[in-house]
Amino acid sequence: MKTTLLGLAAAAVMAINSAFAEDATGSWSGTIANTLNVIVVFDKPADGPWVGTMSVPQQQLVRKVQNLVVTPDQVSFALAEFNASYSARWNEQDKAWTGTWTQGQATPLVLKRASATTLEALKPKRPQEDAIAARAPVYASSEVSFTNDAAKVTLAGTITVPQGKGPFPAVVLVHGSGSINRDGDVFGHKSFLVLADHLSRQGIAVLRYDKRGIGKSTVSLQNATTYDLAADAEAAVRFLRSRADVDTRHIGVVGLSEGGMIAPLLASRDPALGFVVMLAGPGVRGEHLLVEQLALSAKARGAPDAAVAKERALNQALFLAFSSEPKLEDGKNKARLLIAEAERKGDLPAGKGEAIFKRFATPWFHTMLSYEPGPVLQATRQPILVLNGELDLQVPAALDLPPIRAALKNNARAVIREMPKLNHLFQTAKTGSTAEYFDIEETMAQVALDTVSDWIRATVR
Repeated sequence: MKTTLLGLAAAAVMAINSAFAEDATGSWSGTIANTLNVIVVFDKPADGPWVGTMSVPQQQLVRKVQNLVVTPDQVSFALAEFNASYSARWNEQDKAWTGTWTQGQATPLVLKRASATTLEALKPKRPQEDAIAARAPVYASSEVSFTNDAAKVTLAGTITVPQGKGPFPAVVLVHGSGSINRDGDVFGHKSFLVLADHLSRQGIAVLRYDKRGIGKSTVSLQNATTYDLAADAEAAVRFLRSRADVDTRHIGVVGLSEGGMIAPLLASRDPALGFVVMLAGPGVRGEHLLVEQLALSAKARGAPDAAVAKERALNQALFLAFSSEPKLEDGKNKARLLIAEAERKGDLPAGKGEAIFKRFATPWFHTMLSYEPGPVLQATRQPILVLNGELDLQVPAALDLPPIRAALKNNARAVIREMPKLNHLFQTAKTGSTAEYFDIEETMAQVALDTVSDWIRATVR
């Protein structure tokens, strides 16, 4: 599902202290609230002003700093996108910039020069991905492209085909929401790279691709809805059917999160599709799912129950305003009135409503809020594997699986499982909070990988 900036993000700059010369060029690091590691790289072009770039590895965030002011002993800047600012003075004793990061509230931020060892230590550990890079592949990997002609989209991807005599069963991997490339690169994890490697080692060809507007794929993602992305996935299926090394009787779609909505949608439209795998795919109407998702996220961040309940009530009303209108513009008009009333009553801080409105007043959200998975699942006759993580806070299993079971009750080839201790990305987790994603070293739990591959192999026999 759509993800948002998780907590604070930071950047910093530095200057030459009037008493102690300090070359600002290079990398600096610090930590906000003992949680978020910050890396800042500074440069002073010979013919221009100081420039600074900040990154927050946990959030895959890289931004240029704005309104940068550098004096001999003080630096300051603003980051308007996050309504944030930083101001610091040079501390010669500590050899650091000692200052305050302000984003809603003030918190200390000390930046020290980052050595190569420090930067290396800040890199996330990804043993599964490292193993893929280190070992010899037992499949051929090729760059490919294909087109969604109706939308004039060219999609670029990678196909991995097992060694040996084909044709082979094959799958298309369909992404979750957001700007995601063919490797499924989110929170520093390449889940689709790991999944594709595993499946192709089990004798299954895999096609994964950059979403439209991402990587080498064309056309902007900005106004695309779930139905537009489903059309791209259908183009991927057509591409597989054109290949001599693919067994066209056994082509399936594996979708994660939003991709788990798209996979059965394709199956309901295409009886010739061989099978479907839903990984954390929604089973309830979008407006209900997103209300619960946001409430669980707020609770995981430590919000008081009263604040969670207040936000839930507002989101329910807001999402209903959007989704009850067939046309987005009509939904926007209703939502604006609702937000204005919430600010007037004090249920929202003055001015905050506009940011909320911009977040949800998009074609993608309008489609997602009104999407009903039930009828699509009822029309899916192919073998289907449905997996949800027990600790998934984005598509909660307790909310998701009962309606999926009801919708698939007449499909004798449906297998539905809740995976213990796994989160939305099918990592072994403690709480399921999105704040854990980056720090978890596992990209995808082996039990999830094996469950998917074993089921596909059994299905295509």
